[in-house]
Amino acid sequence: MVTNQMSVLFKQAVTTFTCKKEMLYSNLEILKAVLDKTTSSDVDLHPQFMNNSLWTRPNKAPVTYVDIYENETLSMGIFILKPGMKLPLHDHPQMYGLLKVIAGTIKITSFSLHTEKTTKFAIGKNCKHPSPEYPMTVIAERNPDIIADSTSETCILEPDKGNLHEIESIGGPAAFIDILAPPYETEIPDYGPRKCTYFSIVKELAPQVFKLEEINSPSWFWNDVHPYTGLEIFGD
Repeated sequence: MVTNQMSVLFKQAVTTFTCKKEMLYSNLEILKAVLDKTTSSDVDLHPQFMNNSLWTRPNKAPVTYVDIYENETLSMGIFILKPGMKLPLHDHPQMYGLLKVIAGTIKITSFSLHTEKTTKFAIGKNCKHPSPEYPMTVIAERNPDIIADSTSETCILEPDKGNLHEIESIGGPAAFIDILAPPYETEIPDYGPRKCTYFSIVKELAPQVFKLEEINSPSWFWNDVHPYTGLEIFGD
């Protein structure tokens, strides 16, 4: 019997993020190994998305998102970026994330929060979202940049490592599978739902340590959606 790669990936993702805490990292390594083997053909990435002409069409969004699956435990989808496009610098509040490039090449610029106390969840329940008078600021350490393509291993972010990042397509369009757990909008006890917050770099405070300031979602960043047509995730 032929193994359905996406079904294996989905089942391992569910196992990883519903297992006992002491089993998380061993399961995370298994999930990474499965995702490492996942390709553009498994998700039926349409060739049109890797054609530069698609991205020059009038009113075409610079990013396309393919929603594969989402529940309260995890989300799984595909981001496809036009040439030279970025996912703006953003956070993943107390979340794990796995990113596997399946087409093209990307550059990942990531930061790790310098101390837990700089997160917006440590500021308090009444922390407001950005305003001209009181934008939120955090201190974060920049990690080495990563250049990744379809031959590269899966990139992993953790709640306290690489949890803020910017992703840029270089040399043409690029596509990657993205798994997040828990997803955005799920509740953090005592603090409310996880929100995606965007940041800009204000200044360098020390070598590779930066002050970042919360901003509104950039006007140049928006997306359209495309249906998932790849292998069945609930298959055998």
